[in-house]
Amino acid sequence: MAIELAGYRPWRGQLRPPWLACWSIVRTGLWIVLRRPIFWVLLGLGLIIFLFHFAVIYLKAQLEAQGVPAGRFLDRFIVTGTGEAYLNFMFAQGVVTMLLLAFAGSVLMGGDYQQGGLTFYFSRRISKRHYIAGKLLAIGAVVGMITALPALVLYIEYGMFSSSIDYFRGNMRILVGILGYGALLAGALSLMLAAVASWVPRTVPLVMTWTGIFVLLPALGESLRHISDNRIWRLLNLRYDLYLLGGKFFGALRVERDEPELVRWAGWIVASVCLTCLLVVVRRVRAVEVVR
Repeated sequence: MAIELAGYRPWRGQLRPPWLACWSIVRTGLWIVLRRPIFWVLLGLGLIIFLFHFAVIYLKAQLEAQGVPAGRFLDRFIVTGTGEAYLNFMFAQGVVTMLLLAFAGSVLMGGDYQQGGLTFYFSRRISKRHYIAGKLLAIGAVVGMITALPALVLYIEYGMFSSSIDYFRGNMRILVGILGYGALLAGALSLMLAAVASWVPRTVPLVMTWTGIFVLLPALGESLRHISDNRIWRLLNLRYDLYLLGGKFFGALRVERDEPELVRWAGWIVASVCLTCLLVVVRRVRAVEVVR
């Protein structure tokens, strides 16, 4: 009777499954990143490479439409319309992606450890696996916005400027490669960033750690490669490992034909790093105790 007098009423709506909370975490994470000016600055840098490729494809189509045999001349400087071209484009976009993730890591996940965000999330009707999935999807969405999405636009542009739809029919492997390589980048980088952000949530230590992984470690590998004249040391560069695996999706990579053992080692390294990062993230999240 006292509850009825207070005006409380039971929930009569339909409860949604907890997994839908992952979408809310993704949406909130993207909104937080999009509000930062540094994101638009880095996105502008990434668009420079995209606009260059966009202009080259348009120029090639216009010249060929006017009967000027300049397509092969342009292909000497930048390969257009092939799987290797899209692979190299997405690899080049990875530089901007590394910079963006270095600054976005503390915003997307590191701040939850510093400001008590984990307590807020776990006080709701979601479990820790929902939180991990939502954060990984948020980071993966940021990666896809810079790598896979521009590559898809270039793929559609090249097909639209072709004389017929035969380009789309004969190059479905390129579409599979863009989606596969994009998913590989999103999955691997999201796991690595989540693991680093969970251990060093503050911005400055996170940026320094991220720089050590993707700048200092590759530089060390290049130095050892020149000293020992052995290309195996290049595998210390995780971006290069992802590049080798991405070539298998496109089916257009010379290293795979010349030195297939590098691709196999790259696969083992990426799989080991991703598994280790996943265990680190799960352990750090499980360590948070919340009393509901």
